[in-house]
Amino acid sequence: MQRKIFLFLRMAGVWLWAAAAAWPAQAQEHKVSEPIISRIFIEISETPGDGEYLEKMARDLIDLKEGELFSEEKFRRSVDRLTASKMFREIDIPDPDWTKAEIALTFRLVPFRRIRDIKISGGFPLLEKEILNAMSIYPGDVFDEKKLAEQEPSISKIFMAEGYIAPKIRVSAKEEPENGSYTVSVDIEKGAYFRIEDLRIKGNQAFSDARLKMRIKSWQSSLFPGGIRRLVNKNLDNDVKNLTEFYRKKGYADVLIHADAEKDPEKKTAHIQIHIDEGPRYDIAFEGNREFWDMTLKKDLVLAERGNKGDLGLRRSLRNIRDRYRKAGYAQVQVKTEEERKEKKGKAVRRIRIVIEEGPRSLTQAIAISGNEAVESEKIADQMLTRTPGMIADGEFVPDVLEEDKKAVAGLYLKQGYLETEIKEKIRWKQDEEKNRNYADIHLEITEGIQTRVSDVSVTGLDETEEAGVRKVLGLKPGEPFREDLLRKDESSIAELISEKGYPHVQVKGTSAISEDRSLAAVSYEIDKGPYATAGQVWISGNFRTKRKVFLNELEIKEGEPFSLKKMMESNRNIRNISALNSAQFSFPGLKEKEDQVDMLVSAEEKKPYYFQIGGGYDTAREFFVHSKVGDRNLFGMNREAWVGAEYSMIGYRGEMGITEPRFLGTRVSSTLSVFGEETEELNKDYGLRSYGASLGFNRSFWEKFRAGLVFRYEYREQYRVNDKTIPAGEEDLYEPRSILVTTPSLIYNSTDSYVRPTKGLHASASVDISSGVDSDQDDFFKYRAEARYFYTPVNRLTFAVRGRYGYIEPYGSQSRISDDQLFYLGGTADIRGFDENMLRWDAADDPAGGRTEILGSLEARFDLGMNFELATFYDIGSIKHTEKPDHADDFRSSAGLGLRYITPIGPIGFMYGWKLDREEGEDSGKLHFSVGYTF
Repeated sequence: MQRKIFLFLRMAGVWLWAAAAAWPAQAQEHKVSEPIISRIFIEISETPGDGEYLEKMARDLIDLKEGELFSEEKFRRSVDRLTASKMFREIDIPDPDWTKAEIALTFRLVPFRRIRDIKISGGFPLLEKEILNAMSIYPGDVFDEKKLAEQEPSISKIFMAEGYIAPKIRVSAKEEPENGSYTVSVDIEKGAYFRIEDLRIKGNQAFSDARLKMRIKSWQSSLFPGGIRRLVNKNLDNDVKNLTEFYRKKGYADVLIHADAEKDPEKKTAHIQIHIDEGPRYDIAFEGNREFWDMTLKKDLVLAERGNKGDLGLRRSLRNIRDRYRKAGYAQVQVKTEEERKEKKGKAVRRIRIVIEEGPRSLTQAIAISGNEAVESEKIADQMLTRTPGMIADGEFVPDVLEEDKKAVAGLYLKQGYLETEIKEKIRWKQDEEKNRNYADIHLEITEGIQTRVSDVSVTGLDETEEAGVRKVLGLKPGEPFREDLLRKDESSIAELISEKGYPHVQVKGTSAISEDRSLAAVSYEIDKGPYATAGQVWISGNFRTKRKVFLNELEIKEGEPFSLKKMMESNRNIRNISALNSAQFSFPGLKEKEDQVDMLVSAEEKKPYYFQIGGGYDTAREFFVHSKVGDRNLFGMNREAWVGAEYSMIGYRGEMGITEPRFLGTRVSSTLSVFGEETEELNKDYGLRSYGASLGFNRSFWEKFRAGLVFRYEYREQYRVNDKTIPAGEEDLYEPRSILVTTPSLIYNSTDSYVRPTKGLHASASVDISSGVDSDQDDFFKYRAEARYFYTPVNRLTFAVRGRYGYIEPYGSQSRISDDQLFYLGGTADIRGFDENMLRWDAADDPAGGRTEILGSLEARFDLGMNFELATFYDIGSIKHTEKPDHADDFRSSAGLGLRYITPIGPIGFMYGWKLDREEGEDSGKLHFSVGYTF
């Protein structure tokens, strides 16, 4: 769509250009010289929106100025800029009276209307984003009624790809009278689809129908109640691909699979038949390999990934094995095959023996270096990959590696200014037939040549002040070794420095003149700064809700400052990161034309501001729960998010409302103000907790992976007994209502590859609660917490997850007693599985015992079983120490167990069972847990 708009505008621009060229020419005979422009009138028509804003934009884009002589070049440039802005669909300039010494120009402009919103109905099962991606128009785009009909076949196509036979799509638009924008409505009637009636498999002998069907997603949904049996061709193609991969991994490298769907248009049913030609099963064995184990050489076989059509996979595998041996120093290795075809239990088997004649291994016995005076032998040896046997090398001799070593050593000399260094090798061999080894004594003879040093550095094209600044960034200086790579680097450094001072078109050419004896190099830099430019106006379209101020706050460069490409690109990135936007596109009138002022035009696409979320489920920590949240992502058009959320579960409820400001006081610090209220009665605890309060938090991301936070919280808290239990004697003060002030600084590091399903990286956090009781000193303490989670995937389908956590509460002041609701507890789904919630440690009354210290460690191995299922094995260990009631040992307790999860697009859900490894008298053997999401 953008291309079509561009072509339309380009054609309009060409026509206007031609008209502009002819326009003053027609009046040439009536004027003696160029007239003075007395007035420029701009008439904006057919817009119920902000005409004043458009007039200011047009006046800024027009290069002609009042009081100046008329210029044909500037006139054409003005028309080009108005056209390139994509803001005006009609540009009309009436012919002035050329016979007068002063003329008035009138620009009659009709702006484009814009698409304010696109509303989609009937789109399920596709997401709204998928439908929008199929369309060539978007919110904030230019409205063109002709393009509405063009969207219908594009949307219909993606629904047909989802198996719908003849979807009906209707795209219409309604004008918003208050601002002239349009709301586009997409009404979708998906209609009927072909329903998979049955699925048959033919030709399979090695595996049963049931086993293969479990790998066919087109059929899997029918196994579950309410499953959809819609025939989707792309899913069927993927099923064929998955089955092919399965067969190849099982040794059937020649397998051929295709699927046919017999459709009944009247009944809207489809009968699928999958045809399998299994081919022979490959039985591959190795012979003669002493250097490498069979399991190592199997990694070089590509039959399971690529098949073996025309024996290409086998030949590639043999080549991989030869390469492995040659890199290990076996230059004379021979790899051949012997094969036998036979029948086994009625099935064809192709037995292949890969016979390896390793030959003697070439090892480096000694390395001698001569002729080097400027560079020490140790530095030369460090540049080489060819090594003698030792702790970090086997000492294998590989001719190709030695050639690369020589280039690396030559590069080392180049950095020292030796431009013509020659390196030759002499190799003396010794054979050890008993050990089947060839030993190489390598002698590198180095002819260093003449060192070239910089004799002089000249800079032309700059004034004294500018030249002084340039010389500070130069890598080549008089007396230093001459390097060609530094010459090129200096060109870039100079260009960047000058460009940032308002010269975006600067050109730098570095040259060198080397003396006849090659000892000196005179370096010169010729600099053409080009025209000076300043940053101009910023014009924004598509921001129906977002205030202009929000965009201007993201600029790293202000109007009138020297134009900087670097700062402009940073501004673009900041604007794209505005949370209220889906995307933003940019253009820079004046940059290509090398004008003295460069404007920025921003075409924004806003997100839908309002959202509503609801969810629920069950886990063993909360039992049944439901939660919801409603919010505005762009409150008052200021890119602020406001929300109200609530959760109700079997252990209590919580309500919260808040507002987030992403640019607190214009800085890069994000702030969140929230108020909350909750009542909880956690499982197995003999008390409940009511609390109300407010918090103000700040956070700032830096160095890409770090985030720092600071939260201030006021909380009114009341602890109460559950199940009509009486308050224990001496603890009455713990159940009095109290007010608390808490300050929490924190630091988080995160390098994981996914929040939903991490497979690699580290997530670490540290924080401290500085708590102070307003009317009670039992909340006077420091609460330290630190946690690290590490994820590692050594092979495909296997991920190891490790977690460690430590927490400590340190009271201050006169009170050493900490209220129960502030202590640490362990046991349950989120930490040490196999134990009841909060019951890792308990007191004499069999109630959970909390402590001022918690230590936790977990190790989990996650196996991808396919079909979105994951098997997990885990080991958890932890301890609660420094309890208020030391009725039970504070030894470490541990558990181990198994889990099965189903991976959904929003995270895993699954069951886990943990067995206590140090079961005590009276305890059960373990516990079954159910969780939504990973426990860590």
